[in-house]
Amino acid sequence: MNNPMRIFLLFILALFACQNPLQAQPHTVSLKEVKRFRVPTGPKSLRHSPDGRYVVVCCLYGHKVDVIDAHTYQSLRTVNVSDEPVECDFSHGGNVAWVSLYNSSAVVAIDLPTGKVVGSVEVGHIPKVVAVSPDQNWVYVANWASASVSVINTHTMQKVKDVPVGPVPRGICFKDNLAYVAIMGGTHVTVVDAAQDHKIVGKIASGFNPRHVVLSPDRHRLYVSNNQPGTITEVDLDQSKPVATIQVGKMPRTIAVAPEGDALFVCNYNSDNIGIIDLKLRKQVSKQKTIIRPIGASISPKGDTLWVSSYPTSMVQVFQIIRK
Repeated sequence: MNNPMRIFLLFILALFACQNPLQAQPHTVSLKEVKRFRVPTGPKSLRHSPDGRYVVVCCLYGHKVDVIDAHTYQSLRTVNVSDEPVECDFSHGGNVAWVSLYNSSAVVAIDLPTGKVVGSVEVGHIPKVVAVSPDQNWVYVANWASASVSVINTHTMQKVKDVPVGPVPRGICFKDNLAYVAIMGGTHVTVVDAAQDHKIVGKIASGFNPRHVVLSPDRHRLYVSNNQPGTITEVDLDQSKPVATIQVGKMPRTIAVAPEGDALFVCNYNSDNIGIIDLKLRKQVSKQKTIIRPIGASISPKGDTLWVSSYPTSMVQVFQIIRK
């Protein structure tokens, strides 16, 4: 073979290799800290409002809910509550935050523009995660010590049902009318149908000690953090079965998926970092050092920042999400 022909063939092979869709592309998502500030004692969780205006921080030991301007990082108002606030979610177009109170067996509704408590509903013992259905008609509350999920009507602000789901329920997220509830005392996620009188309609294996659950942006995948084994389980919702297990750091807590669906961020609580997972590679590809014990995490609706709370230091860090 003459030299010009050999050079031409090598060029074609190189071009094909570069364009091969099966070839793994390098991970391009990273984090850069842009702000850190103090909040009231013990920020257990934080959450962006759907419109991106607010970040609501549940400060457990301070008995306060801090409503922060997501753009200026300034506290707009601090709401005093009667007990330890744990988690929250939003209804009424994002203007009402539903906040679980750890010892009071109650959930309170807070009007965010005014900071006033506009409702209080009795639920099970030690309520944890709160999730509002996509149609904003229902609030689901995971009752840690009652092995149940309480269902609240958002319009009447009254409890309509307690659903027994098994020991130690925690994480909840919705896909349409289906609620996926992580049963931290077991190895599965319980599926509850809000359109069928809030009945249990299935269980999906999810790995041991599941804590937090989030939906992929395309709504075909469920991601579950498994606290004790230090893994993330990927569940195919079309097949209702797990399809991958991803090793992460120690005691993974809150997880958050980028709006693009390519990356997942995990609070590796006992590793003192945020793990960055490439969801195409199904691998934790890098780590971002944080203040000790990161526990709460929330991505802005635009996908440009990740907010992280540090439980024992009462600090919040804001990271810019960088894509190259």
